[in-house]
Amino acid sequence: MRVRVAAVSAVLAMSAALPASAMVIIGTGAGTLQPDENLLFTNNPADGLTIQGVTNTSATGVSITGGETLVGNGGQARVESADGLINTNFTYNGLADQTLGFDLTDPAKAFTDAEFRIFVGKGTATQATLTFVDTTGQQFQNTFNIPSNGFFNAQATNGEKINFFSFATNGSVEDVRQIRLGGFGGGSSFGVPEPASWALMILGFGGLGANLRRHRRRRALAA
Repeated sequence: MRVRVAAVSAVLAMSAALPASAMVIIGTGAGTLQPDENLLFTNNPADGLTIQGVTNTSATGVSITGGETLVGNGGQARVESADGLINTNFTYNGLADQTLGFDLTDPAKAFTDAEFRIFVGKGTATQATLTFVDTTGQQFQNTFNIPSNGFFNAQATNGEKINFFSFATNGSVEDVRQIRLGGFGGGSSFGVPEPASWALMILGFGGLGANLRRHRRRRALAA
């Protein structure tokens, strides 16, 4: 009985060390999060299916990939298409799941916050499907009507980290602008447990080991 109690205590101690209900919350609205850093195209990246940007404070590299030739318009970054309209339709030109994706160039890094504006302009899109993927590969996806200001945001909670994100629309858009990212750090999906949590884990496993040793000694003496 005591062994079972110790085992339960160890499990509870481990549970206390891990965040509960970690997820990525996706929404709309300008200035809701205001992540730390702006994405810039200060080095005039070459046009292509993938273009490279950099954040303004930590100089974190960001790759943007689409299904057509993209253009990085310097300064306060705007991602544009060489032909003037970005097409991210799921069925554009017969291509399935053609999206515009954003990923950090350093695979060891991840982030917690994102905000950007989908500027429809002369385009035809009315809806956008946003997909965020955490560092364990779990997907979080929502479809929205594109608001009049075009702003979308996402925030990872309870120690979650975002690996990359993408979006697709039901029509064309002029560009994606005012891209902000924040909460850069290592790619671990959960934060390092607090010292108190480590202590609980150690005590839990220690108690389990001690009870198992006592149980074995009693069985040996009884034999």
